[in-house]
Amino acid sequence: MKTFKLLPLALIGAMALAGCEEKNEEYFLKNIDAATEKLEQCTQDFKKAFMAKDKNAAEKVSNNPECLAAESAIKKDKQLKDEQEKQRKEAEQKQAIDSAMADIQKQVNGLAWTDVIDEYLKIDECKKALFSSTSGNPKCVAWETIFKEKVDEGKKELKQLSFDQLKTKMTSLCKLDKRTISNCSIAQEALQEKATEELANDDLQTIKAKEPIYCADDLKLLAVCRVAWNNAWQNQHNKLVKFYTQNNTEFVTTYNACIDKLEQVKAENSDFLKGIQLEETIRQTYPCRQVKDAYIERGIGYAPFEDGKLEQ
Repeated sequence: MKTFKLLPLALIGAMALAGCEEKNEEYFLKNIDAATEKLEQCTQDFKKAFMAKDKNAAEKVSNNPECLAAESAIKKDKQLKDEQEKQRKEAEQKQAIDSAMADIQKQVNGLAWTDVIDEYLKIDECKKALFSSTSGNPKCVAWETIFKEKVDEGKKELKQLSFDQLKTKMTSLCKLDKRTISNCSIAQEALQEKATEELANDDLQTIKAKEPIYCADDLKLLAVCRVAWNNAWQNQHNKLVKFYTQNNTEFVTTYNACIDKLEQVKAENSDFLKGIQLEETIRQTYPCRQVKDAYIERGIGYAPFEDGKLEQ
């Protein structure tokens, strides 16, 4: 008769536990196929319970630790794979950009910054690069990087010139090409930045005296006038309005002095229209314009200089 060896009780217990051990998220992450199979089973069990209107069975499936662990593992696995794919694509993109950059550097080596800008403008596929995402075109990404470097180089070089010299250079660069990203536009930006720097420490009267320079007839429509000069004037104007709004003595003294000027004009000019023009000039120039705005800012009224002098 054939005899069988009895297995040790401890080994039998271990095998039983292994077969019944609850599978957690860590297990399913290492066994995604098992996680998928388990989740499909859980989904079917939930559908059966739902169709049978067995609320307890449905809740049991919904709260089943293995079902929850399998679902969580599948989500994390997808996130990990998505991140790996993202990193792979980014590495490929970087390699393609670096390769394109090397080719472009060889092409533009030794060229002046103005010539590099001209070369960039010739590339039809990259003309929209500054107005849309270039991530799909390594060549355009590389060109955009070089373009920005040359813009900085060009503006730095141009701002070494005097304002008049830079204006002359800008006029020359704008004769044949005034596109948004052309050498002309770079020179216009440099002129604006130079004007901003030159006006930064000037007081309101000095800024006003320089208006014919920065807002000459041929510059009125450009940012050097519309932005640089106008911002400088507005900033100093606002500071003075705030000063007169916060300091009673200076406000009253200046306000009353403006009234004296207006009354003097009325007394000295028999020509009505000329008198009106001179009065308007006083109202719109320093310091009467600023004290007039401070009068309104203080909430005293909306008709400054019309109700006589102020008393402190």
